[in-house]
Amino acid sequence: MEIVEQLRDRLSRELSRLPSQFRLMLLSIGVGIVAGLGAILFDRLLGWMLHAVLQPFTGYAEPGAGSPAASLFTLAPVRSLWFFIIPALGGLVSGVIVYLIAPEAEGHGTDAMIEAFHLKGGKIRKRVPFIKIVASALTMGTGGSAGKEGPIAQIGSGFGSSFASLLKLKARERRILVLAGAAGGIGAIFQAPLGAALFAPEVLYREAEFEYEAILPCIVSSITAYAAYTQLYKRGALFFPGTVGLSLPGELLPYALFGVVCALTGFLYVRVFYGSRDRFFRPLRIHKMLKPAVGGLMLGTIAYAFPQITAGGYGWVQMALEGKMIWWTMLLLVFLKILGTSCTIGSGGSGGVFGPSVFIGAMLGGAFGFLGHQVAPGWVVNPNSFVLVGIGGFFAGVAKTPISAIIMACEMSASYTLLVPLMLVSSTSYLLLRNTSLYEKQQISRIASPAHLTEFARGMLEKIRVHEAIDERPITRIPEDMPFAELVKTVTRSGASHFPVVDRAGRMTGIVSINDIRAVLFEETIDQLIVARDVATPNVVRVLWNDTLQQALDKMAAIHVDELPVAREERPDEIVTMISKRDIIDYYYGRSTS
Repeated sequence: MEIVEQLRDRLSRELSRLPSQFRLMLLSIGVGIVAGLGAILFDRLLGWMLHAVLQPFTGYAEPGAGSPAASLFTLAPVRSLWFFIIPALGGLVSGVIVYLIAPEAEGHGTDAMIEAFHLKGGKIRKRVPFIKIVASALTMGTGGSAGKEGPIAQIGSGFGSSFASLLKLKARERRILVLAGAAGGIGAIFQAPLGAALFAPEVLYREAEFEYEAILPCIVSSITAYAAYTQLYKRGALFFPGTVGLSLPGELLPYALFGVVCALTGFLYVRVFYGSRDRFFRPLRIHKMLKPAVGGLMLGTIAYAFPQITAGGYGWVQMALEGKMIWWTMLLLVFLKILGTSCTIGSGGSGGVFGPSVFIGAMLGGAFGFLGHQVAPGWVVNPNSFVLVGIGGFFAGVAKTPISAIIMACEMSASYTLLVPLMLVSSTSYLLLRNTSLYEKQQISRIASPAHLTEFARGMLEKIRVHEAIDERPITRIPEDMPFAELVKTVTRSGASHFPVVDRAGRMTGIVSINDIRAVLFEETIDQLIVARDVATPNVVRVLWNDTLQQALDKMAAIHVDELPVAREERPDEIVTMISKRDIIDYYYGRSTS
């Protein structure tokens, strides 16, 4: 262990000598490799669960590309009583594992990653990625309605955090590696390296803002993870949209209207999702570890009649892209998927919300497009296109990620043909939903993030001069020859804590505080022997009239005091007033909220 510690210290020292940006690029390669391997492990474990548990017992499997068209008579491809048991058992085992070992691994992991960035300095316990892999595979592999993005975000970010802790990096670099790990995992498993590299820095905030310092490390990590992942999974896009197109400018109006529909459905999705958690599962009077089993049972009840809502449902998204589903079937599945996801994740099950959002957006787009084509074929010329646009447009609104959602939708389908309608629908959905978001831990902006509070406060304080923040209030000046007994009476009558000591000409020669007086207060015969000059601190540190508030704070911190005298530059020995930390804080918050 001592040898390992020495090697770690040496590596940490060597890395510290590199320029910051270059060091982060280098570390992001390592994080990307681990995130890519983590994505492979998770994908393999999830695939094994689906093929070894869900499919053999229920007989249900998602359709592949080119499958026969779904119709009213095949709305439920299979009905099995095992749907009442398998998801509940998966939820039970997942709930027990999470509760006993790593409670922070419950729910959709992207929120946990966001919280770690903003509130925990990027720290994620080492056990979390491994527990998240197992718990999410159990939840989704037994039919739970959840997505891969949450687990893989927490898995990748957990590896990034552990990597930073191993090398004893600063909090800022740890936070960036957390985002790089999340970007790498998501980019690999969704075959969307660029979209994921932008998603991780964008999803932190509800406003259209990025954690710009993390973009390049996220790109490097995402490329590396994608390269590692594709060595095993030799595949291209997740979806194959076939012939899609845009008839300009006629179809822009239907797409704008579809953006409004996405926003309305997204609002319903978020309200039902968190409403089920807060009003049903949390008040439920059973042990917390058992609640995912209840959610699994409720999900299984829906899946008995409509198994399309289980797991990811990407096979049905492909069928919608191929135009092989009836519009009202797709509309029904939108609302059932919202209920199923709320049961699975709202109960504490482990999984993401991106996968269900892809399914909901695709089905919503299919329902809108094919119904619109029947009603107004001159306006809705390419109904299949709405399926693909729905994937990005819906998620852009509910996740507050308008840029990365557009790019991920294009990458997942290997097509940029619909970039213009994607931009229109995503922007409309995002603007209409405003502060409604699937991710509770998002901050409004970088200014609101606790991770940036210090740097933004310092930036503002460096622009404000001392004279702007103070009032020239009366101060009690102590003559340097004042007897100690009179000094005690003067200080007692005043509400201040620091008092400038001045000579006969009014020039400041020292400063005395209550603590200075308290130190000698109970010495015998003190009244006759000591005057103010004897207990005062000479060589007073002054705050100058045109100093910045940050300079004032730095001076206070250097000598460990809470208050200092203020003087003008041209007459540094003449005290004008006093300034305290409280004065600075009050002025800062008064200005920042005005």
